[in-house]
Amino acid sequence: MIKLKRPLIVFDLETTGLDFQKDKIIQIAIIKKYPGTNKKPLEVVRYVNPGFKIPPDAVAIHGITDDDVKDAKTFQEMAPGIAKFIKGCDVVGYNSNRFDVPFLQTAFERAEIYDALNDVEFIDVFNLYCKFNPRTLSQAYADYCGKQLKAHKADADAKATIEVLEAIIEEHKGEINAHNLEGPTVKNLAEMSRKSKKIDILGCIVENDKGTPVFSFGKHKGKAVTSQRTYCKWLLNYGCFTQNTKQHIKQILNAKT
Repeated sequence: MIKLKRPLIVFDLETTGLDFQKDKIIQIAIIKKYPGTNKKPLEVVRYVNPGFKIPPDAVAIHGITDDDVKDAKTFQEMAPGIAKFIKGCDVVGYNSNRFDVPFLQTAFERAEIYDALNDVEFIDVFNLYCKFNPRTLSQAYADYCGKQLKAHKADADAKATIEVLEAIIEEHKGEINAHNLEGPTVKNLAEMSRKSKKIDILGCIVENDKGTPVFSFGKHKGKAVTSQRTYCKWLLNYGCFTQNTKQHIKQILNAKT
């Protein structure tokens, strides 16, 4: 049981996309737990009108449609009440430090509320899960194959990797076949294991949903490569990036030219 000295907000957001600078919140759910056991937690779930149509790929994920949010208030209209509800509380979420908290803070700032999340302790359950459930080859080998691995020996690691792959295919064949009727082909497995469509080998440059090459890292993350020529010039002269990445940058810039 968590020892609370002040209320704890457990929250989750659904949004129009993954970019907290341009996308908007379309649903917010909050559970407010109080110190002690006498007071029942309060639960609040609200649709939020983003002010524009929800992209179909977002609807496919969370199922929230334009009809669901058409009569809802905007976040700017809700913001003062939400800020008052959560002020003075600590916050918990799942992968919230990377996603929900930046989204919520940005939404508050658009509403000219800057202190709602000040002096808050943030608990990210996903980070705790990863801390206590190591995402290592050794752990995967134990979980899927029931074997112990002496890690960091190249031959043992390679053998364990293919065993884990085969075990994953066997355990999740229904999901894999549902994802693609051809089943576990190399192409299909590569597609399923890819976080985004990489252009260079390292994935420093990826395609966005419009097929535009964008940066996947740093201060220009999500921005089109062709819109950041000064940054590209620096990358091309910086030794830490592979020639593969540099070559792709050159090709993208030359194609635009």
